[in-house]
This record gives sequence, C-alpha cells and structure tokens, in this order.
Amino acid sequence: MKLFLFTLLLSVAIFFNSCQNPTKKEQDIPKPNTKKAALIIGNPLDCGIENISLFPVGTNYKPQVIEGDRSVAENVLDMAKTTLTFSSNSGRFSDRLAEKEYINGNENEFDIRNILFYDLKTGGTYPLVTDTIHILSFAIHNEFPSPKIFYRVVKKDINKDSVYNSKDPVMLFISDIFGKNLVQATPDNEQFLDYFYYPDTQKILIKSAIDADDDKEFTSSDETNFRDMNIRDPKMGRDIFSKSLKDSLRSK
Repeated sequence: MKLFLFTLLLSVAIFFNSCQNPTKKEQDIPKPNTKKAALIIGNPLDCGIENISLFPVGTNYKPQVIEGDRSVAENVLDMAKTTLTFSSNSGRFSDRLAEKEYINGNENEFDIRNILFYDLKTGGTYPLVTDTIHILSFAIHNEFPSPKIFYRVVKKDINKDSVYNSKDPVMLFISDIFGKNLVQATPDNEQFLDYFYYPDTQKILIKSAIDADDDKEFTSSDETNFRDMNIRDPKMGRDIFSKSLKDSLRSK
C-alpha cells in the first residue's frame, strides 16, 4: 500500500512539474513576427493640378539594415539616394497622350500602395483609395473634355515572388483630375498594354494581353484583347470582339 501511495505521489509531482516547466523544444518555438512594415510617405509632387500636391505612400520590400559603425550622415545620404517616389517623364511606360506621366522607378524595391491628395488652400487631405492597391504609374490627361488621371495598378501577385510589379497583371484605373471617382477599366487577370483615343466619339480603345496558356507570365505569344469605353463615363471596358468570334477565327 505504501509503495502504491509513493508511486501515485511521484506521478502527480512529475505531472505538475511538466506543466510548469515546458520542454526546451516548446521554449525554442519562435513567436510570429507581428511587427508591421514602416509606412513611408514620399516627398510632395507638383503635378500641375490646381492647389493640389500629391504624396506617394507605401513601404520598402527590403528595408536596409543600418550598420551601427556608420555615421549619421552616411545613413541619411543612403536614404536620400533610394526614396519612395514617382519619377517624372522617364519614358519607361510612355503613355503616348499624357501631358505628364509619373512612374515608380524602383518598383522592385518600393511598393507604392496609395496616393494622398493635399489641398494647399483648405489644408484638407484625402487618399486615392481606402484599401490597398499597388500603383506603378499615373499620368495626367488634360486633353479630355473632363481631365482625368490614368493609373497603372497591380492587385495580384500572380507569380508569387512577393513583389507587385509589371510582371503581374497590370490594370488601368481612371479617376478625375482630383483623384476622386476612381474606377477600374480593365479586369484583374489581363495585362493593360495601350489605349487609343478617338475625340469625335470620346471613346478609348483599351488594348490588353491575356495569359491564355496560364503560365503566370505575359509574353508576346499571349493573346491580345480590345475593350471600348466612353471617356466621359469611365467604367469597366466592354469587350468589342466576342469569345465566339475569336474562337471561330482561332480555329481557321
């Protein structure tokens, strides 16, 4: 009987000790990193919009590690060299009709997720979107009867490289000149390529690429598509060639 009670007490002691002292393996399990990426607000841009300054907003894909033995001046100089911003008139995307175009020249380093519009007269500030998108460029269009801003936007990381850039499906978004009434003009799964403007009818034809072979890449071998839209009433473009028509042409 004594042996039974001793064994029982020993088992209980071992049980409570194991609960109070987790194993080394359990202690070594790393806790998830809940630290959010630093929000970067770039320098103001004067894009020729009356009384309005634009601020790009985003994060750094690969934040630079600051070396402890470097001087403050060296670190500040490095930060100045690589800044989240839109560059003017670089010609990379070459919006042919735009009066002014601004692109994210470091799209593999900086993720520009929004634009803040600041009214210099009233002091009011408002964002382009209330959620998150990834803006590769925007262009000012004063040639339309009602001026517009065209945006090249990415929403899906289709190739799973953790970077939202021009290798992913690029969509055309359109807002008024003050960044309001934003609408999406091309689908999420197509690559916006170009557009053609017809002043007499106030229509634009939007050219895009379709990843027909589903290889998560957009190349010259992919199919192209055209949509039309009235620039006075921006909305999702309408396919001008039906699927049945394209299928009939493809089979011949």
